[in-house]
Amino acid sequence: MASKPYYTLASLAPNNSVGYLLKRCGLLLTQIAERRFEALSISFTQWMTLMWLSSQQAPVSATQLSTDLGHDMGALTRVVDELERLGFVRRERSHRDRRAVEIEITSAGRRQAQSAKRVIVELLNQLVAPFSSAEVDTLVALLQRLLGHLQDATAPRGTLRREPRVRAAQRNSTARGAA
Repeated sequence: MASKPYYTLASLAPNNSVGYLLKRCGLLLTQIAERRFEALSISFTQWMTLMWLSSQQAPVSATQLSTDLGHDMGALTRVVDELERLGFVRRERSHRDRRAVEIEITSAGRRQAQSAKRVIVELLNQLVAPFSSAEVDTLVALLQRLLGHLQDATAPRGTLRREPRVRAAQRNSTARGAA
């Protein structure tokens, strides 16, 4: 932890702002990925939805999916509608709350997510090509730490985070394979 603040009113600028740089990188990465997915039967946004759903142990609510993917409910509804039409997800009434609908990936959706994953693997490898493996490992580790810090900051006081911190051993084993 730094003894004095890193940023000051005089020093903060877009080219050194962690927030601005992360946002810009995310936007550009999404634009590039969407172009790469144009040749496939699903979009990058649909693929991200399928990958997230495939990582879940049980069906999830639309609200949870919307929150975790950062989509508003209207946009999410359109994405899920199309994925359902394609047979990649299904909606079912919740067993816990019959008023709620939960979303679950189908086996066809899992296959589609894995098949399209090669596009992201190729893209990410191109993006990190100018960096050494050690530099990429460091970048991933720092981003994971930042993510954990942000999750802590957004969790309501007195509650545990939904996502556990990534342990060092997991970091090393997943750093090269994560999308």
